[in-house]
Amino acid sequence: MDYLEIDGNNLEVSNIIDVARHRRRVKLSKKAIELTARCRAVVDMLVSHNVPVYGLTTGFGSKRNVFIDREDTKKLQHNLIRSHASGIGKPLPEDVVRAALLLRANALAKGQSGLRTIVLEKLLEILNKDIFPWVPDQGSVSASGDLAPLSHLALVLVGDPGGKIYDPSYKVKCSRPGSYVEYPDNEGFISSERGNLKSLFGYSAIDLEAKEGLALTNGVQVTCAMGMMNVYDASLLAKHADISAALSLEAIKGIPSAFDERLGLARPYKGQIESASNIREMVKNSSILSIPLNLAMIRKAVVTLTESMETLPVEDEIASIVHNVIKELEGVRNKPHSLISGDLKDFSSQLRQGLLPMQTSIQSIIRKLMNLETQSDIHLTLRENLVIVADLLEKAVPKIASVQDDYSFRCASQVHGAVRNTINHAIELLTIESNSATDNPLIFPPQGPEDPEEYKKSLTVENCTSAVISGGNFHGEPIALAMDYLTMAMSELGSISERRTAKIVDGGHNNGLPSLLIDKSGLNSGFMIPQYTGAALVSENKSMCFPASVDSIPTCENTEDHVSMGLIAARKTRTVIENVEKIIAIELLTSFQGLHFRAPFNRELGEGNQIVFSLMEQTKGIEFVSEDRILAPLISTVLSLVKSMEIINDLSTSVSLK
Repeated sequence: MDYLEIDGNNLEVSNIIDVARHRRRVKLSKKAIELTARCRAVVDMLVSHNVPVYGLTTGFGSKRNVFIDREDTKKLQHNLIRSHASGIGKPLPEDVVRAALLLRANALAKGQSGLRTIVLEKLLEILNKDIFPWVPDQGSVSASGDLAPLSHLALVLVGDPGGKIYDPSYKVKCSRPGSYVEYPDNEGFISSERGNLKSLFGYSAIDLEAKEGLALTNGVQVTCAMGMMNVYDASLLAKHADISAALSLEAIKGIPSAFDERLGLARPYKGQIESASNIREMVKNSSILSIPLNLAMIRKAVVTLTESMETLPVEDEIASIVHNVIKELEGVRNKPHSLISGDLKDFSSQLRQGLLPMQTSIQSIIRKLMNLETQSDIHLTLRENLVIVADLLEKAVPKIASVQDDYSFRCASQVHGAVRNTINHAIELLTIESNSATDNPLIFPPQGPEDPEEYKKSLTVENCTSAVISGGNFHGEPIALAMDYLTMAMSELGSISERRTAKIVDGGHNNGLPSLLIDKSGLNSGFMIPQYTGAALVSENKSMCFPASVDSIPTCENTEDHVSMGLIAARKTRTVIENVEKIIAIELLTSFQGLHFRAPFNRELGEGNQIVFSLMEQTKGIEFVSEDRILAPLISTVLSLVKSMEIINDLSTSVSLK
């Protein structure tokens, strides 16, 4: 297996995901081993001389001035992780826990925390043997580190029976790629006592020595781990949002010029440029967007006339003319390209010319009905429907084309792009955090000989004492702010998606599609309620957008008097991302339904959109909804496409997405 070698400085989103979700193995670099040993030598010198140093020979937090006897330093470390293992709530997913183990190991690999190399190696052994510790999702204020969650991890490292590990024989179906447990069941965890660790995984626990309990728990690696999972999923979701917007653009027969490359260059935000490029790629060579014939209007005209003839018994002459018009309109609808011939520079005039005979026939019927001596209710109703049809045919090839769409379409790349910018900002901050030393105190070993034994001999109490610096690198404010920012951005991604869904189902704003995307609406409710579901999720997301980072509450007898609430922020982000996945699935399903009313151009979609449409139809068996049915299973099916990345994977061979 290809091992990831860590040195405290080289982690990126991609290799964190490899370890967290795809069980890539990890090892320490030679440099990390050397630096760790040098730093440990400093700790040993200070402990052996009973030098008062926070966390080595003193208590913690408000007990920082309580001196601990040398013989009690080991017990101090075990007391620390046991007392701090006070979290509560649901178990974190396996990918977050694996990422936290990796991130903590990488932070310690920088060689500034003072623990023995064996402790680092044992952390990686837990990862490499696929041991999944129970870590609750509540209890961290993300300031003096994720003290409670990281302590629950440390319990497994030392084989404490109060810790818990996931029983490998406890099977749980996974809903995302890879073999990690996304929704662990509390019932699946058993004690992490040493016998279980040895018999199930061949893992031998260790005892901690001076500084090591503190080194394992100081830092916001659990918050950072969830943040990394969040930004990775958010970046994929940003692509799905572009895909769903592109499919919706064709469903509503929108105006693609809003995504012209020149607009992006005039306002050169990277995210906007990428989003617009994706949408252009998805709709490239679309017949719906390039041919100014609105087949949904033609279909609506056919349906209106057909329903009129079914319910209105009229004179044979009029009925014959109407049936002939229906037949001609059906011919246009089935073979729209037959209206276009020769020079294709002026589609609109050719299309209007092709529809003219049908319009003339309709006007003739209207005049005949108006000239009847007796105007029955039947005649009046038919005449009203014919007027509607005449208007539909005018709109099918408008003399003055629409120049711009509503904001949820026209401004899609601007909004999606802003979200992408936020994701990139969060990735930048999280990458820094992933490769940072966050312990307290941090140790900066003095210069000395390269040989380990000679280096130890070069150390003095004075230079070791000055090598220790207490500070606050464990404070989670950078991640807390980033997660709050990302939460708001992802909420906006869902908000604009739901607005596109609302437009598509709105018979007054969807450019010819039937109300609620169903025939005989009233008898049928069609796609009314999926939009309600999306609206509910959008409003739930809004309630999540109050920033956790602006809250603070003193802890540790008021010595830790400002905290970040970073893990709360990251958990909120996770919830919003999962909600937006559902909102976008609803948009994709709604667009899929709407495109059927533009047949047969739904077989001539943009190059990317055709792949997505075919995947939904042929691979997943999603069908056109002709009358009311239970829609929840269809939404779940599309959601599985989003979560599994099948859409992006299918597109990757043919469409270049950013």
